[in-house]
Order: sequence, then C-alpha cells, then structure tokens
Amino acid sequence: MKQRQAIMAALLVLCLMIVGCSFKQQEKLAGTGGYEVIDSQGFILKLPHKPQRIVSLSIAADEILLELVSVDRIAALTYLADNSGISNITEEAKQVRTKVHANAETVIALQPDLVLVPDWQPVELIQVMRDAGLPLYVFKSARNINEVRQNISGIAGVVGEPAKGVDVVARMDSSLANIADKVKSIPDADRQVAARFSNMGGSGGIGSTFDDICRHAGVKNAAALAGLDINGTLSKEQLVQINPDFLLLPTWDYTGKKDMNQYKEEVQNDPALQTVKAVQQKRLVQVPDRYLFCTSQHIVKGVRGVAQAAYPQLFSQE
Repeated sequence: MKQRQAIMAALLVLCLMIVGCSFKQQEKLAGTGGYEVIDSQGFILKLPHKPQRIVSLSIAADEILLELVSVDRIAALTYLADNSGISNITEEAKQVRTKVHANAETVIALQPDLVLVPDWQPVELIQVMRDAGLPLYVFKSARNINEVRQNISGIAGVVGEPAKGVDVVARMDSSLANIADKVKSIPDADRQVAARFSNMGGSGGIGSTFDDICRHAGVKNAAALAGLDINGTLSKEQLVQINPDFLLLPTWDYTGKKDMNQYKEEVQNDPALQTVKAVQQKRLVQVPDRYLFCTSQHIVKGVRGVAQAAYPQLFSQE
C-alpha cells in the first residue's frame, strides 16, 4: 500500500513538472507576441502579432469581425456590408472606409496582415493571394449553427481575441436557449411546417442552414420533408402535397429588379397554390433575408424570426 502511494506521489510530481514546463514554454512564446493558427485547409499561419490590417472577403466574416476587433484594425470589408438587404452591420460598417469585391489585385494593394477567406471563394483566387505572400486564413462555409460557432471561435483565435469569441458564442447560445425554452412545449404533432421561397435558388433542404434554423425554432422544414438536399427546390406540386402552415417569402432581390411586395401578391394569387393552407390563411411571412441567409452570430435572429412566425402566441409578451 505504501509502495503504491509512493508511486502515485511520484507520478503526481512528474505531471506537475510537465505542466510547469509547458506553461513556461507558452509564456515564452506569448512574450514574443507571435502565435500560430491552422486554417480549415490545414495551412499553418504564423502571425508575429495581432493583425492590424485585416481584410474580410465574405459578409459572414464582416459580421463576425466587427464583433471582435475595433474598426481601426480593419483595412476592408466586403461591398455587401453596406447592403441592408443582406447585411446585419450596415451602421457599424460605415466606420470602415474601404469595401472590396473578392479581387486579388485589390486585396494585395491593401497590404493586409491578415485576409479572412471563405472556402467557397475560387481556388485560383486563394492560390494567387497565397503566392503573393498574403497571410490567409481560409474558413469553412458554415452549413449549420454549430459550424457558425466554430467559425466565430476560429476567427477570434486568428485575430488574437479568443476571449471575445467565447463571449459572442455565449450570447448566441443564451438567445437560442431562450427560444428553445419557449418552443419545447409544442408537441411534435402540432409543430408548424414552413416552406421558404428564395430568389437565390434552393429551398433550404436537408443539411442547409435554413434546415438547422427550423430545427432550433421548433418548426418542420417543408423542403426537408420532401427529401430535398441543400440545393433542392420545391416544386409547386410538392408544395401543394406537403401543405405548409406558412410560407417565408424573400425580402431581398440581389439583382435589385424585383419588387418583393408585388412578388408576395403574386404568390398569394397564384391559382396553383390556392389549396395550400398557408395561402388560404394568408400566412405569407417575410423574415429578413439578412437573418435567414446569415452564417454569423446574427443567425439567431433568423431562428427567432421563424419561431415567432410559427408561434406568435409564445412571443406576445416580448
């Protein structure tokens, strides 16, 4: 027994020594002001200090970035940051003078010390910027709320603000918990069915961010019920067959040519949809597209918007 205690004590001392050495090593690395991160493509990015000239190449990164760093550390956001139809940060974005399209020459000219790039940007663009020696952090395009959390944490780490990333995620989770608490009492048989119309293609089927929004909102997704994948589009025949309780209509047209109110009237008066419950009850709802197509922390507003459209009585006291 005494021998076993002695061995355990020796192991404890050894563990403490290892932890102590590791802590000192981290302290020494931190003292240089530099750090390393690995992006979604496995590239190791070495940063000598917290980046001070950050360029973002997606609206999701724009929105996340403005929650994590002061505007004087941002060299450029995307041109979409100023578009209230798809951006949740139009007021904050006014403080950043430069807005860009994803163009290698433009980005290189800004001499950034960090470029945030979604993995859906062209491979050629990413390679040209890497070849030019730009410090790139490529992040995965989020398809669900958990991946949004991961991107927030990853971007917070690369900009040197991990604690702020934790705070942003915590606020997201608090809002989601509040919504979940409201809808948990709805029996499965009484869960509302929603169908989303989109000007950007697809109905948000299985594996899409919209499908995850519906799940968190306590709502059934018509496109998923039809067995459609992330890019599938509901036909009118499928819509009639599923007979959703409400329709989510677009609020933003990326071409700038379509009148969304007129489009709502067209759907309401479409002869092929007159047997659909949502049309009969005139439950054609417009939750802002900047929430429903969002892959930043603002996605929780999409969850709340869909939940409120489905169960307005649960949110009447707010």
